[in-house]
Amino acid sequence: MVRSYHSQFCKISKNVKLFLIGNAIQGMGLSIYSLLFNLYLKELGFGESAIGGLISTTSLGISLMALPAAFIIEKFHVKHLVVTGLFFSSIFYFLQILNVDEGSLFSFGLLASMFQALFNISVSPFYLRNSTPEQRVHLFTMNSSLNMFAHFIGYLLGGYLPDLFAILNPDLSKIQIYRLSLILSIVIVFCSNFIFLKIKRVPVPKVRKKIFEGLREKQWSILAKLIIPKLCFAFGGGLIVPFINLYLKEKLTFSVDMIGLSYAILQFLIFLGIFVTPSIISKTTQLRFIVMTGFFSIPFMVTMGLTGNVGLVLSCFFMRGVLMNMSGPITSMFEMERVRENECVFASATILFFYHIVYTTSTRIGGFLIENFSFAETFYIAGCFYALAITFYYSFFKLEDRTKLCPMEVGEKVA
Repeated sequence: MVRSYHSQFCKISKNVKLFLIGNAIQGMGLSIYSLLFNLYLKELGFGESAIGGLISTTSLGISLMALPAAFIIEKFHVKHLVVTGLFFSSIFYFLQILNVDEGSLFSFGLLASMFQALFNISVSPFYLRNSTPEQRVHLFTMNSSLNMFAHFIGYLLGGYLPDLFAILNPDLSKIQIYRLSLILSIVIVFCSNFIFLKIKRVPVPKVRKKIFEGLREKQWSILAKLIIPKLCFAFGGGLIVPFINLYLKEKLTFSVDMIGLSYAILQFLIFLGIFVTPSIISKTTQLRFIVMTGFFSIPFMVTMGLTGNVGLVLSCFFMRGVLMNMSGPITSMFEMERVRENECVFASATILFFYHIVYTTSTRIGGFLIENFSFAETFYIAGCFYALAITFYYSFFKLEDRTKLCPMEVGEKVA
């Protein structure tokens, strides 16, 4: 298995290798930010409803920028878009951290996530167009594995950063400690630009079909089948995922370093899960894999709402996270391989747009439910939407007896 990964890694281009490394570095910074930001908001005195509204700006910004970003990608070099996006998102994240009023936190968070979308929208099409069909399972899982390892380091670092700053300067308040930790996380994101700058630019063809040209000819029926189950996962995930660190802190009374350690262990387990994914996929189909991982995650999710036992909750937290993240790269590949080459970017942007619109709404609802009822209800409702998602996936694609590859010229480079 290790030999197959090494063999495929040697075959991919230098541009792809640089993209993998840069993506992992910015992922490490964002993992620290995501771990600490809503804990920081809680320390500022915001309730769960307000926190849900503020952290939903990430999804809102990505959804607003997804389709325009897809159009921009067709006109400019991906390298320039990635560097520009990460540069300005870092600036706006930094400004968000320096402000404490809700309006500024919302505005700067929205702007930061909109520029972050320039990066997010380019990842799947970039890898798809710079790989052969034989390389894709390994490349997509390699990307996810590197990200998981980066998140593992980020969560470990993020869990202990507040304690480190407290030791270095005991006079700092908790708010100042969180703020310094968050600033460091954004510095790491910013530094990933130095890796992306090394990507060699490939000339953009002089004749390009406009991204929104021929909307009537788009494969809307296939897109709808891909989007509907994804929206169910988005709604279920938005109810619980952004609040799990608060759940560990409020319900299980975990310290910040224990929360960070729990997330780090999760990332390590996800890394192992994604590492073995190609072996599992070789024995089944992409659809069955997506359905099975979603199905088996539901009992663990529901159990987290039923019990307060630390060991049981952590076991369910790990299993749910591993199962759903194992399916992530396969789902991305599944989506991209079911649309025509000239629609891959449009499809990616459209799916991203609707996913984050629903995730934004769901996060706000989740915050309201937690503040006015409890965490339990959000886990139960999320489980129902996950069940809906896998039902839709199976009913829409069950007649496919083999993987349909995206009919594109794999030799075409995007950089």
